[in-house]
Amino acid sequence: MLSSVYDALNKAWNSTCRVLFGQETAPLSECREWLREYDQKLRTEKSSLSGKDVTFSLDDYSNNARFAAFNEIDFGKKFEPLSINDIKDMDSIIEAVQERAIYTGNVILGNSSQVQGSNNVIDSHFVLESTTITEAKYLAFCRYTSYSEYCFGLLGAEKDIHCVKCNGSELKRCFECHMGEVFSDCYYCAKGQNNRECMFSFGLENGAYSIGNTPLPREKYLQIKSKLLSEIAERIKKEKKVFSLLELIEKCSKYGTDARLKFSKEKPLKFDPSPVQKGFDKAASIIFSQELGPFWDYSAFLYKHTPKNVMLRSPLSRDETPACGYRAHLLSLYDLRKRIVTEEEIRSIGRNSGLANIEDLSLDIDKLTAAFHPIAYTNLDKAVGQNSNFTDAPVIIDSTDCCHGSAFVRSKRCSHSFWPSNDEAVFGSSATFESSYCMKCFYSKKLTRCFECDNCHSCADSYFLHNCENVRESMFCFNAKNLTNAVGNAPMKAEDYRRIKSSLISQMADELEKKKDLKWDIFNVGTRNL
Repeated sequence: MLSSVYDALNKAWNSTCRVLFGQETAPLSECREWLREYDQKLRTEKSSLSGKDVTFSLDDYSNNARFAAFNEIDFGKKFEPLSINDIKDMDSIIEAVQERAIYTGNVILGNSSQVQGSNNVIDSHFVLESTTITEAKYLAFCRYTSYSEYCFGLLGAEKDIHCVKCNGSELKRCFECHMGEVFSDCYYCAKGQNNRECMFSFGLENGAYSIGNTPLPREKYLQIKSKLLSEIAERIKKEKKVFSLLELIEKCSKYGTDARLKFSKEKPLKFDPSPVQKGFDKAASIIFSQELGPFWDYSAFLYKHTPKNVMLRSPLSRDETPACGYRAHLLSLYDLRKRIVTEEEIRSIGRNSGLANIEDLSLDIDKLTAAFHPIAYTNLDKAVGQNSNFTDAPVIIDSTDCCHGSAFVRSKRCSHSFWPSNDEAVFGSSATFESSYCMKCFYSKKLTRCFECDNCHSCADSYFLHNCENVRESMFCFNAKNLTNAVGNAPMKAEDYRRIKSSLISQMADELEKKKDLKWDIFNVGTRNL
């Protein structure tokens, strides 16, 4: 890991440890595996152009394809138009574009610098082994992180500063705080809101100087905090890691339910699918020139390449509670099923306090579970802001008419998607921002009326694009900019393009209606030797 990027990140890590624990711990390189504990491994391939390693955010691309780094791509390369015999149907056109299809990793866009071993990085600086990072600096081993700085090991975060192994928004100087909003100076806390100076608290709202949901006199709290932080720092120095919040919660599973926690069955939220269906009908009419019928008939197709939620049952009430798809892999790392509860239940748990012997706490996980098991619950769901008419939509913020997906942010009429942000009528997509009337689009921004587009920016009315920018009315283009009426990266006459497009979208619509699926998608069209 020797590099100027690593040197800068190691200094940032030491600074963050001083902020969080009052002292430096072990070097960043020695803590790498621990800090990556919550993330899924990044895919690495060899570039077919240089033989160098190339990093990808997704593992969905065909193994039998060509790969290259973003800085190896010649965006000005010209291609000859395909012959009429090459574009008579989907199979023939995909065979014809194989030599033009290269999947691109190490994508670093905008005003970015000092980025190493990372992908999908936009307007960010000093980023190490991270993916899907926007407007951030001094980050290592993070995924899905925006507008943050001096952060390490984050999984889904926005506007965080000096945080380690957290997920949530607007966290400052926090360690192992999960699914929270607006925290400062908190440690080992889950599912809270608007808390400051708290430790080992769960579901707590508007808390301060609290341990185990129990308010303490300020001086007493700071005395206990100082002792515990010193122990955490020494543990990291010695072992290059310390136990995680999820490990602590998992160990609490051996205890039964505390007698104080009593819950009645919750009434399910009413959901009207008709607004979502209207959005799907309009998107299908635009993309395929015809409606396709009920959107739920295409669930399997829409969920391909998109994180799917996991439905669990609360051990307190047996009510269903969803685990957001992009964090569902944590359930395979930790057995949390006896500790996952509904959103209403976690808020009620947050009102329970009065735990004894807090002054005797030490960094012994068995003693900590014995002390905090009555309240140590969490979930992989949250609803923040003004939301309406949603179902199976864990992690939803200021959104309406959304279902069957996760991380809906300021979006409407979307389904079977992960992280549509400021979107309208987007279906079967992941990490599409500021987009509308799209299907099966991934890790892209500002798309309009697009289908099967991946790693694209400012594109419209296009199909099967990869790593394209400002491409319009085009199909089957890879690593291209500023194209119109193009097929396989080669522009053609507008009337010829319209004729080809009409034939191909008719074929796709027929196949979808009959099979509720398509043979080809943006992740396999680059497969070689068909």
